Amino acid sequence: MENKNNNSDKIKEIAKEVSEAAKPVINEAKKAAEPIIRDAKPYVNKIKEQTQPVYNEAKEKAEPYIKAAREKAEPVIKETVSKAEPVIKETISKAEPYIKSAREKAEPYINSAKEKAEPVLNEVKKRTAPAADKVKNVSKDMSEAAARKNAKKEIFIQFGEYEVRTEDIADRVIDEYVAKGNNVKDIKELQVYVKPEEKSAYYVINHKDTGKVVY
Repeated sequence: MENKNNNSDKIKEIAKEVSEAAKPVINEAKKAAEPIIRDAKPYVNKIKEQTQPVYNEAKEKAEPYIKAAREKAEPVIKETVSKAEPVIKETISKAEPYIKSAREKAEPYINSAKEKAEPVLNEVKKRTAPAADKVKNVSKDMSEAAARKNAKKEIFIQFGEYEVRTEDIADRVIDEYVAKGNNVKDIKELQVYVKPEEKSAYYVINHKDTGKVVY
């Protein structure tokens, strides 16, 4: 028996050596075949295209026979399944005590692994908690910032008997700037200084162009 095993191992070893020795030859053959395969592809496609109608016709003619064979085989398959079912149930029933025993034997090891892993998991949670909190806070700040930005805002200046919106003043400033021959796209920064007592607003555009509008 031992001699037989030794012979088997020797055969496996020789087969492995032959496989390793053949690898370079196989790789070279693949490389050499690649251009041939590439050049042959159009012809292969042409053959497929020409044979497709024949294949379709053969498939169509064979379909009734396949259907008849399936119908004949169906009762046999059902009978086989029916006969096999009690055997499968019996096998499961016989195996169940062994599965239960294996589960019971493995349970102490599983519990021990859980106990050993718990401190590590707790430490990981402890270390990652600040990062998770930061992510939550950043997400909350971003949501609040987006809400502030998207909220509709209207600011009114009331002085004496009149009322004016700051947005209207900004529009008046931009209109005057454009009326002077400038392009609205050139405006990068705009500062407006409102003087209610003068019913006027002084402006500075791009830190160089200045002016005044009366509202």
